[in-house]
Amino acid sequence: MAEPLSSETLKEFLGIIRVGEVRTGRVMSIEDREVLVELDGFSGPGKAVGRIPRGDLTRKAIEHPSEAVSIGQRLAFEVIAVDWHQERVWASASACEDPALRAFLLGLRCGATHQGQVQSVHNFGVFVNLDGEPVDQCTGFIRGPELSWLRIDHPADVVTTRQRVVGEIIDVDTRRGQVQLSLKALQKDPLVPFTDQVGIITTGQVTRLIPFGAFVRIADGVEGLVHNTEFRDEPVEHPGQMVSEGDGITVRIVEVDLARRRLTLSARNLPQEGQGPF
Repeated sequence: MAEPLSSETLKEFLGIIRVGEVRTGRVMSIEDREVLVELDGFSGPGKAVGRIPRGDLTRKAIEHPSEAVSIGQRLAFEVIAVDWHQERVWASASACEDPALRAFLLGLRCGATHQGQVQSVHNFGVFVNLDGEPVDQCTGFIRGPELSWLRIDHPADVVTTRQRVVGEIIDVDTRRGQVQLSLKALQKDPLVPFTDQVGIITTGQVTRLIPFGAFVRIADGVEGLVHNTEFRDEPVEHPGQMVSEGDGITVRIVEVDLARRRLTLSARNLPQEGQGPF
């Protein structure tokens, strides 16, 4: 297919298009990986072309784009990017596939809290039926790390099916029809109380060994790193020379970095009497 004719008129047209807005157009071409559409509202010369990747064509399972659209069909789609180099628009038809769902999603905002009921629990996260979502939809999702500040083995350790939950909205994805929630965002960060305890000596449990140090849990949801250089004055090639997973250890709090959520610990020059299984 011939490239659209470049012109100042086309550049001006692309200049008024905004990411996130809804545009309409006619299907020009159906390829294996994408559908090309001619955007409405451009008077020429040439054509204003939009690309809809196969993954953005529909949320339904399809083998080929031709299963979802046909040549000449009119579509509504959300602008996801403007490609100034190729003078084309990238778009998502799936974002406009269900008007009721889109209206619900656009009514939400990141940072707000929302309630819902757990639909299912999996090892990778939790699906939640959000209050107010369209019937037969499940729009909420909580990733495992967003369930709790505490270390958990499985999301089922935190929530159960049909449980009511409230979380902070951290992302609204109209293309996937999904709202990401965080339960952790509404919980107190257990690292915060340690910000004024630099220099304090405490005890903890070795939870994991890595080549350059050992992670030590000093409270629920609070783990810090003892670097190999912080075990003793003499060189330590591997933390296994000093500790094993499950050992109890006395450490000093060296640094608390809330921005990067890093806790630096040291065991140098500290008595380790009774070191062993915690």
